[in-house]
Amino acid sequence: MVKRSRKARSSSVTEYVVVLLAYIGIYGGMFYYQLHHKLGAVKPPPETQDMPALLMQSIIINLLIFIGIGAVLMVIFNRLKLVPLTVHERHFYDSAAWVAVVTLFLVVMNNGIRSVFAAAGAVNEQSPIVTALMEYFNSPLIILTAGAVVMFLAAGLPEEFMRCYAINNGIRLRSGALSFIAIAITSVVFGAGHFYQGVEAMVSVGAIGLVLGIVYYIRQSFWTQVFIHTTYNVVVLLLPALTFQKLQP
Repeated sequence: MVKRSRKARSSSVTEYVVVLLAYIGIYGGMFYYQLHHKLGAVKPPPETQDMPALLMQSIIINLLIFIGIGAVLMVIFNRLKLVPLTVHERHFYDSAAWVAVVTLFLVVMNNGIRSVFAAAGAVNEQSPIVTALMEYFNSPLIILTAGAVVMFLAAGLPEEFMRCYAINNGIRLRSGALSFIAIAITSVVFGAGHFYQGVEAMVSVGAIGLVLGIVYYIRQSFWTQVFIHTTYNVVVLLLPALTFQKLQP
């Protein structure tokens, strides 16, 4: 029994390390691609009629990379079973309150970071997904609706799937130290993966990843994470862009 327990723990530690390396590899690949793209020749913007295909491509690629790799690792390490990322079911109003409060905190934090970088003269690029939505759709309502769906499928769902899986491994090992190491690593890598938006975005997104990781550790609810991430993206990335467009002559 002792040998079996040690073997099971060794397998869990291996899973913990492999998932973190996979997480680093995914965002490391994104960082390398973005760095290469930034240093290379500037490509002309795509035609407006190509926008739906580009948005769908972004969604499919992110789902395949994050959820695909994560699900395969779950199956390999857990004998054809997926790891339950939502450890405890929560009441709807309780979850909604967490989404609202954490999103508000993230917005305030983001504005503070943005103010510091703005004072230093830093420039932050707009998300390409937001740019695509703004260029293709004319109606603010359609932009907001389509944007929420895109943010959910391209960012909230896949990115939180892999983050929660990495942190959940530490939780299942009943190790606070391993859990917080996973939170720290995923936060730094998450920020680096947004290199294409500038230094401000890297710092801001890294801080957001840290908050999201801590919230998951405390609450252990995957779907709450997904909706916090999605709601934040809509509020911080999409609504300001819509307001700016409305103010244009």
